[in-house]
Amino acid sequence: MQVDLFDASAKISAVTVNGGQSETATGSLLAPIPVGGPEFRLYLTNSPKLFVEGNVYGMYFGGYGNFVSTADTIGWTLTNHLSLNAGYQLGSRLVVTNNSSSDRIGLRLTQKGALAGAEFSF
Repeated sequence: MQVDLFDASAKISAVTVNGGQSETATGSLLAPIPVGGPEFRLYLTNSPKLFVEGNVYGMYFGGYGNFVSTADTIGWTLTNHLSLNAGYQLGSRLVVTNNSSSDRIGLRLTQKGALAGAEFSF
């Protein structure tokens, strides 16, 4: 389990067809999304020096959508308490829709990118 923090902002502009009126709305939101799922670590040699690890996390928002993310890294253990990791993370399919009314709006976000860091264990 973990909590992902999303800092989202949006601006929507629209013009009505019949009257030609224009409307604009803006907003922002810091949303904590709790996610959970399986993790794995696979050692590539007989010693715990070189390893691959990954996870798949997600959350279902009832009838409003879902979120799925994954992070996969390769690591090299330097000492008993320190390893260096590098990999790629993909957070996709944050889908929020309002399907129960005639005023439908949907949101789809995708985040992706390389990651690098150090892991300390005690």
